[in-house]
Amino acid sequence: MLYFFLSYARGDDDVFVEEFYRDLSREVRVRAGLDRGQEVGFVDMHSIELGAAWSERLVSALSTCRSFIALCGPRYFTSEACGREWHVFASRAERYERDTGQPSSALLPILWLPPRRMPEVASALQYDSDVLGEAYRKTGLRQLLRLQRNREAYIDFVDALADRIVETADTHELPQPEELPQFDEIPNAFRSVPGGRRALPTPPSSPERGPDRGDTLSVQFVVAAGSTDEMRSIRASLDYHGARPVDWAPYQPTMSQPLGEYAVAVATRRSFAAAVADLAELGPSAEVASQENRILVLLVDPWATRVDQARLALLKYDQQDREPRTPASAVMIPASHDDSETQLHWRELSDSLRAIFASRVARADDVMFRTSILTHQAFESDLQVVLEVAVNRLFVEGRVHRRPSGDTAGGWPQLQSP
Repeated sequence: MLYFFLSYARGDDDVFVEEFYRDLSREVRVRAGLDRGQEVGFVDMHSIELGAAWSERLVSALSTCRSFIALCGPRYFTSEACGREWHVFASRAERYERDTGQPSSALLPILWLPPRRMPEVASALQYDSDVLGEAYRKTGLRQLLRLQRNREAYIDFVDALADRIVETADTHELPQPEELPQFDEIPNAFRSVPGGRRALPTPPSSPERGPDRGDTLSVQFVVAAGSTDEMRSIRASLDYHGARPVDWAPYQPTMSQPLGEYAVAVATRRSFAAAVADLAELGPSAEVASQENRILVLLVDPWATRVDQARLALLKYDQQDREPRTPASAVMIPASHDDSETQLHWRELSDSLRAIFASRVARADDVMFRTSILTHQAFESDLQVVLEVAVNRLFVEGRVHRRPSGDTAGGWPQLQSP
């Protein structure tokens, strides 16, 4: 029997999460009367690439575990993987409640680090107990682990949580999902919530958002590439270019679809409102992204650095981006391994790109400045990482357009300790 699944957003706190997982597993084994080597929990310490298939062990754990422990904090509610893990288990719990007519207490949100904002699906689940005092309520479990003075409170917390997990396992047997869909098909439980509220900032208006889009986040792709006519005097192979810059398809023959269209499709599958434009729209797109909390992704053909007009536009953008006008902007530069001419001249092209994007290079932000993307599969994986990081940054640094009305002195909802 798998007693619990530990869901958390990977990052700088991994070492503390590992310690908590070991301590909790030990106490669950003691209370369940199991041998020392018995596996009682699951935690994915090796993050899969976004968009990749979930491992068989993760799928099995999520489908069979008796409890779901969510370490809630700012990063957690902006993580696609965590939102989808939550959705899968919450669906099991809802089915259990429908079938038995009994409430389920198997989904346990734990306050890891107090978030500034919280989706309703989490704030509605109050995990109440008087075991812990103000230390947990004010600072969360993370601080109990980090500070020695909170050691006794931490031990009490782990004991109480282990009791709850074993009790739940003895009294709840949640149904397993009949069939788990592919990763990209699983909804993010935190993306939309009842009542129209969200955990993430969204643009107040957007030309790309139709009446059915609601509060969907927007991403604008800008293609920096040359047309076939512009490329004739610059490179020998014209197979990757078309009549318009947005027709640029760098991953031919493996993928003939223009890169801008492909990027829009990837973003749309992840519930973003997406659009594509050419380099002439870069200035206006950057301004709108800054004002309306929109994500901006610049798709750059390395050969565009040899087109005068394109080079000047990219230089101007980088100079204006020294103090980023939008926290959620990225540059992605394909270099297909099937394009032998690009590979042959990559050193000179790379030097030109580094000179043009000097501000980006100086910031050493490898996540949002991705170069030499060799395949369309790698591009898709990289883009999904870029989108998640962009959402995280908007969550922390995005512009606030509307303040809540009335008296807000009551404070944020609090997740209580076990």
